[in-house]
Amino acid sequence: MDKLGIMQGRLLPPVDNQIQAFPGDNWRNEFSICKKLGLGCMEWIFEYKTMELNPFYSDDGIKEMMHLINLYTVRIGSLLADYFMEKKLFGENSSEIKKSVEMLFFIIDQCKKCNIPIIEIPLVDSSALKTDSDKKQLIKNLKKPLKYAAEQGIDISLETSLPPEEFRELILNFKPLDLKINYDMGNSASLDFDPTKEINLLGELIVNVHIKDRVIGGGTVPLGFGDTDFNSVFNALKQNNYSGDLILQAARQDINEYEEKKDIIKTIKDYIAFIEPYVKEI
Repeated sequence: MDKLGIMQGRLLPPVDNQIQAFPGDNWRNEFSICKKLGLGCMEWIFEYKTMELNPFYSDDGIKEMMHLINLYTVRIGSLLADYFMEKKLFGENSSEIKKSVEMLFFIIDQCKKCNIPIIEIPLVDSSALKTDSDKKQLIKNLKKPLKYAAEQGIDISLETSLPPEEFRELILNFKPLDLKINYDMGNSASLDFDPTKEINLLGELIVNVHIKDRVIGGGTVPLGFGDTDFNSVFNALKQNNYSGDLILQAARQDINEYEEKKDIIKTIKDYIAFIEPYVKEI
């Protein structure tokens, strides 16, 4: 299952009871666990608060990453730039935005060094696009790094909470530059979007997919316990010839919100068993 992967940190104990975070000094251990579970890839996390602890931040760290990638034959198929959840590319003063754009150029260079082909910029929750002004600023500030990324052979993708028609319009505003889309099936389910219509509208722009289950208007739940229509999602992905990675970002059951916590590895094995039949269909 080379295309089935997992979000970094999901195979390790949680950091400060967080659902998602760079796993600190533990990061090396995840490669061997990933390999044992038969997963082919990981999505790397790069955050503002832990950036200097992240091996991705330095050339020596990248060398160590590359050693483990080659040793365990586990790809890093994408990088989730959670950095921009805190240091946004819009809605800040010009000095702060300049620093954020410079960081994006740095991230592109680092991805080139370690062969990470996709950078995902999350525009959800605290970094969601809420106004036309937000969109205009984003378009203005992303164009130069987007052009540079293309020259390096790297795709930049966005994850947003925008309705699909609005999302597609935003992406097409970058033409002739090719901005891409990360599709999160759980987030779309929580917004009650029709997955068939959504994927048919966005299909050729999707370069990365997050596997998640959520209830309509609510939070993330274990796979199969929410409102994500997995049959429709995977049928639509197949119809649109999707061939990219499928990244498990499903509910953690080892954090404090669960009265009866479940073992991390057992949880992921259950998730793999649940999603494998769908993955095999595309």
